[in-house]
Amino acid sequence: MGEAVNDLRTLKYVAEIVRRLAKMLSRTRYQMLVYFLEMTAVEADSLAAEQDRDRHHENKAPRN
Repeated sequence: MGEAVNDLRTLKYVAEIVRRLAKMLSRTRYQMLVYFLEMTAVEADSLAAEQDRDRHHENKAPRN
């Protein structure tokens, strides 16, 4: 699972699926689970954005 966690597409997919699940559950009494899922989606988006920034910085690094 090490590589999957680092894959930008996987992180974005996880965020999307978790948000859909949270939206479905928000109409029920599982508010703590909804909060956990929303925070998971936020973290996945954050990791994806960080990886995306890192990739852009690597591509723009000066070559000697």
